[in-house]
Amino acid sequence: MADAQNVFRFGLIGWPLTYSLSPLIHEEFFRSTGLGGEYIAYSVQPERLREKVSELLGSGITGLNITYPHKGAAAGICSELESCARDMKVINTMKTIHGRITGYNTDVYGFSRFIDECSLPEPFFVIGSGSAAMAVDYALHDRHLRYEMYCRNPRNWFGFAPAGKLETVNDALLKVEAGTIVNATTLGWGDDDIFPVEKSLLGDMVFADLNYNSSWNWRNDLHRYGVNTFTGEAMLVHQAAGSFEIWTGVMPGTAAVLDIVRKKLEETKKGCDFS
Repeated sequence: MADAQNVFRFGLIGWPLTYSLSPLIHEEFFRSTGLGGEYIAYSVQPERLREKVSELLGSGITGLNITYPHKGAAAGICSELESCARDMKVINTMKTIHGRITGYNTDVYGFSRFIDECSLPEPFFVIGSGSAAMAVDYALHDRHLRYEMYCRNPRNWFGFAPAGKLETVNDALLKVEAGTIVNATTLGWGDDDIFPVEKSLLGDMVFADLNYNSSWNWRNDLHRYGVNTFTGEAMLVHQAAGSFEIWTGVMPGTAAVLDIVRKKLEETKKGCDFS
């Protein structure tokens, strides 16, 4: 058993948090690295965010993950932001040292690893405008990969690449031979969600869904039609590993943890918070 003085205390803040895989992931990181620690999820209403962060960090917790809907507001609580988080004004990770809070965004790292692990081909057609889409936009821009963004309200998009209207994505797909469609929206959390891309246009394209609800009919239909599909649990595990390294100085292995997460998803057959 680890010495009490050497036990790390981390947590996750979101609203609502009906179910999350993050505690399981970090428990496996602690086990595999031999570090002692605990990781607890806290469901926190938006109006209580600042108060709860202060309470948790004051209680001895030194690291927090931040998920929906707090990623933007949490950036404003930090004393400083690392470069990626500063550019995006969105964070998913907090670390406190001597009372000062630094904010980070490891979703960018998580998606970059997702690209490599799944060998996702260019060009990328990214659908979404929230914090997940911002992380995808940052990662693709940073790696100088070819991509286009699409969302319902392009005027509200402030990423690196300009966004086209969602209604035009099918026209864009007609002009390319292959590539990757990225779903960076919440479409898929509902079993009967309809995705705004014509299946017949995908051909040899890859479909990368940042959700991981195993019962989503549209995505499962694509899989049955032979479309190469990938889901977001790999990004989830890699962004968690990035946070763990920030907090502990140790980068944990991810392959075994990813296997455990996929097994858990098969057991639960339910959608989980992207956290």
